[in-house]
Amino acid sequence: MRHLDVREFRRAFRTWAALTKHLDDISTPRFSADRAKRQLIAGDLISLLNQDGDTWEATGSNPLAAYAESWPATAGGDIDPVYEMARTANDLDIYNSAFDADEYVDKVRDAILAVAPEGRAPLDGGVGLGGLVRYTTRDVKVAGSGHAVFTVDVHPVDDTRGPLGVRRDGDSFSIEIDVKLPTMIQRTSESERARRSLVGVQLPGLQPITPLLRPVADLAADKMAALACQPGVGDGILAPRFKDIADLYYIAQTCPVDGDKLRNALAENWHWREAGRSGPPYPYRFYGQAPAQDGETEILWHQGFEQLRSRIAQLKDYPEFGEMVGTITTFLDGAADQSNGVWDPARGQWRPSVRSEVSSAMSHALSPGTADKEPIVPMQKHLFVFDVDQTISKHDTLATLAELAGRLPEVNAVHAPDYETSIRAKIAVLRGVDASLVRQVAETVELSEGVEDLIRDLKAAGHEVAIASGGFDTIVGPLAERLGVERYAAGTLGIEDGVLTGEVSGLVDGPGKVTAIRRWNEELGIPRERTVAIGDGSNDVDMFEAVGFAAGYQPGAAAAAASHTILRDMGYLNRVAHLPLPDRLNAAARARRGGSERVS
Repeated sequence: MRHLDVREFRRAFRTWAALTKHLDDISTPRFSADRAKRQLIAGDLISLLNQDGDTWEATGSNPLAAYAESWPATAGGDIDPVYEMARTANDLDIYNSAFDADEYVDKVRDAILAVAPEGRAPLDGGVGLGGLVRYTTRDVKVAGSGHAVFTVDVHPVDDTRGPLGVRRDGDSFSIEIDVKLPTMIQRTSESERARRSLVGVQLPGLQPITPLLRPVADLAADKMAALACQPGVGDGILAPRFKDIADLYYIAQTCPVDGDKLRNALAENWHWREAGRSGPPYPYRFYGQAPAQDGETEILWHQGFEQLRSRIAQLKDYPEFGEMVGTITTFLDGAADQSNGVWDPARGQWRPSVRSEVSSAMSHALSPGTADKEPIVPMQKHLFVFDVDQTISKHDTLATLAELAGRLPEVNAVHAPDYETSIRAKIAVLRGVDASLVRQVAETVELSEGVEDLIRDLKAAGHEVAIASGGFDTIVGPLAERLGVERYAAGTLGIEDGVLTGEVSGLVDGPGKVTAIRRWNEELGIPRERTVAIGDGSNDVDMFEAVGFAAGYQPGAAAAAASHTILRDMGYLNRVAHLPLPDRLNAAARARRGGSERVS
């Protein structure tokens, strides 16, 4: 992870004193120079650990602001406003996702000490911040079940004694690196890339530091459980986690959260399960919240939080306690509703997921009611991504080409363990085939029933349509043009002197389809939650898992297992997009209801 343009950074800050003066100048009451300095060191340390990859992830509440997408606040140009509101600590909580449990602590120790040697004089410490500081380690402690703690001493380089001199002892400071052990890390979904830099200040030469983070749904579930379950005991008394109120409010104000992931994270949360609970509670309440329930000790949550607010500058501008609890309650009560898909922090409300919205539409479309007579409610703009072979096209276009070339038996005889190897081997069989046959296939593709009307109706309703195919551009390109689809992804057949070379480039396999969809999501401003994928085969499984809703069209076993619904007729996707059913399906529905309708 390259996080510093050392030349630009050192041109701006030739000395440690110059850096600290700049931090003093841009600091605010809610974002102090000391906080900025410690964030900068923490970001430098995790970047040094991650210089060979992404194996070190940030955990806990410390990177809270890095999850945020928005916050209705303003600040100077040198400070990210979300950091003026986030309650973050001054240590660094991390976890190595690549180290297995076997000898985990030894591997962690070696990695940390490579960056910050233990028991060394400051002059022999690891180089940090492009040479402005040296790092050394002391007091390595390992707890039985929780974590390994490393105290890293930061030694600023002396400005007056040359590049190897260190500053006075009083200028050194420490930062704690808390490395979570595998027994304490629970992940119910994929790690997330930080949306914002771990460092809240913007400095010349400093690149955004965006490591992988623990999923925000897991973090929110931890805090839900900590507040709803009986608090632990500290110093012989109950120790409620008032800080988690601030953190949940912050998440609700800044972070989109997937409802399914949050429900799953809470169901799997060890604290929640240990308390004998299952899914999200409704209504949500803090443990001991007045009036306390039987067996609970009443906890003065309001007073406890106000005491915390008085000590933490970031919390002083948070709203009145009751308003905060109202926001948290809306967020957490909604998590109990299976139809809620994504929490929208900007609006402070849950949006129906594509999955629940589409599932409801599908059930409605397939029911023997009067769907054909009911008004259709317009749907938000979505991206619909279609596979080609045996989805848009009735047949496998490569098999059609092989049959025209008289080489179908040889192509069918190819067996390979993975998609790419299989396709390359099949194309090799077609070496020397006249390229005019490819054009013939492209011009005569037989479409699946209803797909042309469906795509036309989707586009007319304002939705976006794209094609992601494991096939080839010489076939997919003309097909996309025929259907009026502007965006498509496909491989390239090698053609020289009017014949196939037997080679192919740019194959769009399963991960390739996901890459294309992500690109289109960004170009169109349509999130994955509002993306619908339609396909039939194993090469579609990756994209099925990467979108909000997956429709298997007459699918094979692998695609069926990854589908949210299975279609036998393409026309039922009309109801997914809140469009009227095709006439042929309405007629079939009327027949199922008992024959032709009486005409008066």
